[in-house]
Amino acid sequence: MKNYLYGVFMRFRYGFIFTVMLLLFLLIVLWHRVVHIVPAGHGAVVWHSIQLPLIHDTQNDLVAEGVRITWPWDKFYLYDERLMDHTETYQVVSQEGLHFEIDMTFRWKVVPMNLITLNQTVGSKYLKNMLIPEIGSVLRETVANYPAEALYTVARNEVQAGIYDEITSDSLPNHIGTRTTTNSDITIRLQDTLMTNIRLPQSLKDAIERKLAEAELLAQFEFTVERERLESIRKQIEAEGIRNFQETVAPAITDSYLQWRGIEATLELAKSNNSKVVVIGNSANGLPLILDTQEGRQVPEAASVESGVN
Repeated sequence: MKNYLYGVFMRFRYGFIFTVMLLLFLLIVLWHRVVHIVPAGHGAVVWHSIQLPLIHDTQNDLVAEGVRITWPWDKFYLYDERLMDHTETYQVVSQEGLHFEIDMTFRWKVVPMNLITLNQTVGSKYLKNMLIPEIGSVLRETVANYPAEALYTVARNEVQAGIYDEITSDSLPNHIGTRTTTNSDITIRLQDTLMTNIRLPQSLKDAIERKLAEAELLAQFEFTVERERLESIRKQIEAEGIRNFQETVAPAITDSYLQWRGIEATLELAKSNNSKVVVIGNSANGLPLILDTQEGRQVPEAASVESGVN
């Protein structure tokens, strides 16, 4: 009896060891299908291919950051929930039928609460299957309404805004919304759409730049002409003011007043530090004569101040 029990124990022991080793082997082989890590700023969706009673209430589970263990037959889909960006080159046709390329840069964020919907409707390749085609379609439709020159100069911001509004419009059932949308059907919030580069034919680009340079030169000429016109008006107003002043003041100015002002000027000159001789005499206008006698300089001709004594 003792030997029998010992044999059963050994068979159980060997079976247990074999089972544990088998489980460890399967765990090592299936590690990447069983243990999943969701990094920071990411989310995941688990799709259960086999519904186990009392374990799975739904076909899909939403997984937050951290470690998640699943059955080997389950599917694990990882999504980046951070702000994403992508630049795509599109072939477009302008209003006048000109073919050229436009680089579009767009930024977006997935809606974490709607990852299951995104996974069911589009999948993890939503950039290639949804965003790039949708933006390209709206871009081509919008650019076709503008001439190439306008896109290169003044219409760029208008086109960018139009593309963004059209893509995020409720009229397009693409599940793409604005950066502030609260619609429960939205799976992607589009942050912005930017035309980062417009590749026009070199000949057309040079022609547009020459036209812009000539327009700038014309604006400069117009500014100069307007400035000269305003200066002419200013001088005309100034001349009219001087004339009106003279007409008003001239009748009140007498010879006696002018002679008195001349005497005041003569006195001020006589008080200065310059070496001079003041001759009091009867000149042609009755004013004193001032002779400059500084050393090394010739005595100038007698000069009279343009005023006189009473």
